[in-house]
Amino acid sequence: MRSFRALIVLFVAISVRGQPPADFTGHWRQQTKSGIQRQLEVEQKGQNLRVKTVLTSSEGIENLDVKYEIGGPETTYEGLDGDEFRSSVRWDATALVFDTIEYEAGREIPQKAVWTLSADGNTLQVEKQWTKSGKAAHSFATFVRQPN
Repeated sequence: MRSFRALIVLFVAISVRGQPPADFTGHWRQQTKSGIQRQLEVEQKGQNLRVKTVLTSSEGIENLDVKYEIGGPETTYEGLDGDEFRSSVRWDATALVFDTIEYEAGREIPQKAVWTLSADGNTLQVEKQWTKSGKAAHSFATFVRQPN
C-alpha cells in the first residue's frame, strides 16, 4: 500500500510539472462595484510579460506599463502613486507569482500577488498579500476576459 501511495504522489508531481504554463495574454476588466474601473492589457510571449494597467475614475485615466521577465531579474518601476517598486515574477505550477517590494516614505512594504486562470481561461484571479506597519493584509480581485 505504501508503494502504491508513493507511485500516486510521483504521478501527480510529474503531471503538474508537465503542464504548460498558463497564457495570461488578453484584455481583462476587473469585476468591482467601486467607482474605480481597473483594466489589464497583458502580453505574454515566452518569458517576456508586459502588463499595462489602466485605472479610470472620476479623476481621469491613469496608465502604468511594466515589462517583466518571468524567472528573470528584478524589474524596477515607479507606480501610479509615485512610489518605487521592485518586482520579480516566477511560475508556481500554472500560477504567476509577483514578489514585490514597495518603497514608500522610507519604508519597505513586501507584497506577493498570485495570478491564476479559471479552467476555461476567461477569468483571471489575483490574490494579493502585503505587510504594512507590521500588519498583514490581503485582497482578492477577479478580472473577466474582454473580447478583442
